[in-house]
Amino acid sequence: MAIEANFDFDEVVEKLAKVPKPARLGAVGVIVMAVVAGYYFGFHEKKNAELVNLQGQTEELQRKLNKVRVIASNLEEFQLEVAKLERDLQLVVKQLPTRKHFEDLLRDISTAGKKVGVSIKSIERTDEIPRNFYAEVPFKLELEGEYHDIAKFFEQMAALHRIVNMGAMDIKVAGESDLGTRLKIKGTATAFRFIDGNG
Repeated sequence: MAIEANFDFDEVVEKLAKVPKPARLGAVGVIVMAVVAGYYFGFHEKKNAELVNLQGQTEELQRKLNKVRVIASNLEEFQLEVAKLERDLQLVVKQLPTRKHFEDLLRDISTAGKKVGVSIKSIERTDEIPRNFYAEVPFKLELEGEYHDIAKFFEQMAALHRIVNMGAMDIKVAGESDLGTRLKIKGTATAFRFIDGNG
């Protein structure tokens, strides 16, 4: 069942024209207020909430950007610090040779003896003693030479890039002559080995 609506716009305007002016202005004011309220509550508040949300995101991104800028401005300083720490680590690792470099250390000890005229009779490696990140590597040492040459030998040992601690030594006179006293020394020295991931 269809309902016909007869709406005559001209008739409505004519009727409104007959309404007193204060009533017309009041009606227009009510309509304007309704439109403004509809805009405010229906559109403006929603957009305002979006704006507040975007401002919060902007402030958070600005904080992150400032942090990144601080890091970027100090990046060269950080890189220099990392490079220094890597150099320090390499220096320490050189003082604590790995297993494959330990034979080089024994060769350095023999060379130090030859330089100062000390005869290395034997170097015998004994069992390692594992510690935290390194192992103690004791070895028995037997050498012979003049008193002053022995002193020079120990100076050479102290000058090695690798750490070698001399332990208790048994010192005996092997012979005496007008040239000096020849000593025979037996004892244990300890080197240190860096324990890498391969053990």
